[in-house]
This record gives sequence, structure tokens and C-alpha cells, in this order.
Amino acid sequence: MEQTIAPPQAKPPQKRKSNGRSKQLKSFFEGMAYLAPSLLILGIFVFVPIITSFQLSLNRIAPFGNQMIYVGFENYSRLLNDPDYWNSIRVTIWFMIGTVIAGVGLSVVLAIMLSYPLRRLSWLHRLLIFLPIVISSAVTGVLFRWLYHPVVGYLNYALSVVGIDGPNWLTSRSWALIAVMIAVTWRQLGFNVIIALAGVQNIDESYYEAAKVDGANLFQRIRHITIPLLSPTLFFLLIINVIYSLQTFAEINILTDGGPGQATNTLLYSIYVDAFIGTPLRGYASAQAYLLFIFILFISYIQFRGFGRRVHYQ
Repeated sequence: MEQTIAPPQAKPPQKRKSNGRSKQLKSFFEGMAYLAPSLLILGIFVFVPIITSFQLSLNRIAPFGNQMIYVGFENYSRLLNDPDYWNSIRVTIWFMIGTVIAGVGLSVVLAIMLSYPLRRLSWLHRLLIFLPIVISSAVTGVLFRWLYHPVVGYLNYALSVVGIDGPNWLTSRSWALIAVMIAVTWRQLGFNVIIALAGVQNIDESYYEAAKVDGANLFQRIRHITIPLLSPTLFFLLIINVIYSLQTFAEINILTDGGPGQATNTLLYSIYVDAFIGTPLRGYASAQAYLLFIFILFISYIQFRGFGRRVHYQ
């Protein structure tokens, strides 16, 4: 019998593998070349300061920065035992709660009004509401400083017309934080309304038509359709406004300087005071910055755990 000899299997050429790898390396380096300018800027202005700040937080630094003494986590332990620091945390939490509730709540109400009762002139109202967002924080602070003036301020004058004696907004411990909340909420309101309005208009009209057939009135449609289907937008606004409230600086600096009696001394403003006002304590301020970072992470975790699961996506 003749034995059939199978032809040898042809091995794939090695050149193709090498060519494929070279193409991958070429595309990789090409992508890195495009990313290099952005990575360089981020490295110089973001990542290097983050690392340097942590190094500073582990040292006691002379006022003019010519001497550094390594102290480990002493700055962090001092902060946790400092009553002024805990007062800043309390002020920050109240400020965050007030601005977030007022900002998100008003934005939802105005977005619903622009979608239903004020639909004919909504373009004009949208423009008027959105205008404050283009104003800088410094200009907002100066504007409200005039509005809050106890003698020539328009706010107290408007209250006096209806028979109410306006308070000393910026010099009263009871009203200073509320005054800053109003200014910050007003400036952020335009952004919140635009986002909320986009969420309201993204809801399918078929839900409302079915509810009308079932006899639901306007308030029932808003309660059972608009608000539940707006939950993704509300969750987004909640996160954005919490972060914005924790980063508020210019309004506090211009309106109250953290006073009176540290009534508006938030965590961020406390970092500024310790780092640049009076005798600089840069290591102490750097430790506060990192604790603020941990605080923001903790608040974000609570939001995602507490509210993220309740978001209803269509």
C-alpha cells in the first residue's frame, strides 16, 4: 500500500506578527503624542501640586518657607483637636445643605413653570434666569454687598416698604451665612434651571397624555410623572451643587471675610486664611486641603449609596 504523506502545514509568517505589533506600537505612540500636551499641563498644574501639597502637610514650615521640619501626621492630629476646625466643618455642612436644597428646589420649580405656565414667553424667562451664570463670583460678591448695605441697600429698602425692618445681613452672626447662601444660590440658579429644564422637556409626552385620560390634574402629573422621571437630572444637580458649595470662595471673601466671628468660615476659606493671611501655616493648610478632599469623597459616597439606587431611568 502506498503511504500518503500529508503535506507539511504552512506556518504563519512571523513578519505579519511583527507588522501587527509595530502597528500597535505606532498607534500607541501616536496617541501618546496627541495626549502629551494635555498630560504635560495636567502634570505641571495638577499632579505635581497634589504630591507637593501632601509633602507639605507632613512638615512644619517657616513663615517664609526657608526651613521645613518633618513632623509626620502632627498637623492632622492638631486639626482634629482644633475647635475652630470643627466649627468650619459645621459651617460648611449648613452652607452645603442650604445652597443645595434652595438651588435644586428652585431650579425644578422654575423649570416646570417654563415648561407649562410660561411656555409662550419661556425664551425670555430662560434668558433672564440664565444671565447670572455668566457673571463672575467676584462681581456677584460686589453686587450683593451693595444689595445688603443696611443704609442704601435695595433689599432692606424693599423690606421697609412692606413694614419690615431688614437685618444687618453681613454683620449679624444669625444672617451672614444666609446672606452668602442667597448670593451663591442666585449665581448658580441659571445653570441649574437649564439642566432641570432639559430634563423636564426630555420626558415623553405620552405619559402625560395617558395621565390626562385617567383624569389626573396638573399637580398629580407633576408629582407622579415629572418628579420620578426627573430623578436622573436631580441626582446630577445634587452632585454638582454639593461640589460647587464646597468650592465657594469668592462670595465669602468679598461679603464677609469669614466673619462675623467665623460664622461664614467654611473649610475652603479656612485653608486660604491659614495659608496666606497673617503668619502663613502652609503645612497646616495643606493638611486641611487633604482632609477637605477626604470630606468630599465621603459626601460623594453617601450620595451614590443613598440616592443613586433611587434614580429611575426611563
